[in-house]
Amino acid sequence: MKFMENNAPISSSKSTILSFQTPPPKNCSESWTEPSLEVGLEEIAVAARWWSSEMRQQDLSQGEVAWFEQALKYGMLNRCMGHWYPSEPMRGSGHRSVINDFSTDPVILGAAKAVPIRDITSRLPRAVMWLNPGSVKVKLEGRPWAESLYSNSNSSGTSGSEDEDNEL
Repeated sequence: MKFMENNAPISSSKSTILSFQTPPPKNCSESWTEPSLEVGLEEIAVAARWWSSEMRQQDLSQGEVAWFEQALKYGMLNRCMGHWYPSEPMRGSGHRSVINDFSTDPVILGAAKAVPIRDITSRLPRAVMWLNPGSVKVKLEGRPWAESLYSNSNSSGTSGSEDEDNEL
């Protein structure tokens, strides 16, 4: 939602969940970029679908897997709000990343707890995922580069794929 001066909500487009305008900090420069609270639903849906599809599911019901995916979407949405810069897609990339590698990301742990699913760390591949405006990439352990799961060439700015591939 967008909020006008009188705090009346304005509906947002279908491709975003929440958007509102905030004034820049008092001591900011002219080049300050306001974080957008317009979070890409497509990017988050692709990311959550990948984690749930890669999870070992043999002892889980379809409902538990679906609930895990929904809980992941909610967690990723919360993480990305205020850290989504469509005009600078790489900005905030580290904050938005989702990891199951040397440790398990709190977003994954929270989604597993909500279902509940036991041993989530061992059910998922060791990977790092980057959620950026217009791009979702994942790098699996043992692979030399990141795989693109989603790319939207119509988004503002560039996906910064070379920078993402070189982050590891």
